[in-house]
Amino acid sequence: LAAVTAHAKPVQGCRVLALGVLRYHATASPDFMARHFAGGVTPAALARAPGLTFNQKDRLQASWVRKVLGEDIAYPTHWLPSTDGFVKASLSGMGWGLNPVQLVGDHLKTGRLVEVVPGTPLDIPLYWQVNRLAAERLGVLTSHVVETARGVLIPMP
Repeated sequence: LAAVTAHAKPVQGCRVLALGVLRYHATASPDFMARHFAGGVTPAALARAPGLTFNQKDRLQASWVRKVLGEDIAYPTHWLPSTDGFVKASLSGMGWGLNPVQLVGDHLKTGRLVEVVPGTPLDIPLYWQVNRLAAERLGVLTSHVVETARGVLIPMP
């Protein structure tokens, strides 16, 4: 009946509300960076460094690589369908991956995690899609989702 999505185009029969932008940072532990990127984050180094991938639909890392390096690069990956597990794997040096700033901001401030390429976040706009027929019944939920999103997401440009 309703969902948070990265798709701005409404699903048939739905209304769409812009929620804000979720900022992701490509992160890794300092030890991981020293082991895999001592000579810099190059296409060759990235092709050898293990990444983290949430699931088969996760295109965040590939989108970040394309944005930062200007090309598609295949790299070994660990499949890890857990946001908490993603952060823990990054902290342990298992791989690099994109994490929401809300989950890794403190780790970045303390140096337990570092940006793979500093200053290269990936911003993903998020939307609330709600079925038009159920929109009135879900009004309170919609209000809470929108209010919470506005408190933690970056405003849409």
